[in-house]
Amino acid sequence: MDKDFKVQSFIDLFRSAGLLKTVKRTGWENYGISNPESIADHSFLLTFFAMILAERFGIDTYKCMRMALLHDLGESIVGDIIEERGEDRVFSEEEKIKKEGAAIEKILSGLAEKDEFVALWEEYAKGESQEARFVRQLDKLEMVLQALEYEKRDGKKLEEFWINAEKYITDDSLKSLFEELKSLRGR
Repeated sequence: MDKDFKVQSFIDLFRSAGLLKTVKRTGWENYGISNPESIADHSFLLTFFAMILAERFGIDTYKCMRMALLHDLGESIVGDIIEERGEDRVFSEEEKIKKEGAAIEKILSGLAEKDEFVALWEEYAKGESQEARFVRQLDKLEMVLQALEYEKRDGKKLEEFWINAEKYITDDSLKSLFEELKSLRGR
């Protein structure tokens, strides 16, 4: 361990991250999905997508995985914020970034690497790099894979999620993955 190791800081961080296992994804709850995934469930699969796909796209896998793990960490404090809708926890993208950014700062405050991790999170949130834009698109692919699972399980049509994802997925190869997932809806 390094000289900056502070046991309580790590315990606080790990407990905050662990809370993501109990925070359900708001979008699924709003559609009446029974037993919806948690933010931790979502973050795990997003990180797995990054691990499997980033290198195939010539993108820094390690950086993508770190972004995927950090991308929703602030939601352990502020909850799963939905952008630009008419529900209670709805904010503009700018407000969402501000609220989650403050939460990230608080969660990581005891770490020597705080500035590095906050900068990486901000890079993701603002889509400032190739890796950030890639992980943001994977985030939407993970969402539609989950939508497909809920449609199959619950017999609901979750069209809004598909429409939302299609707007954000710009890479041709990722679009082909999206289209293949979309084709499975009717099967």
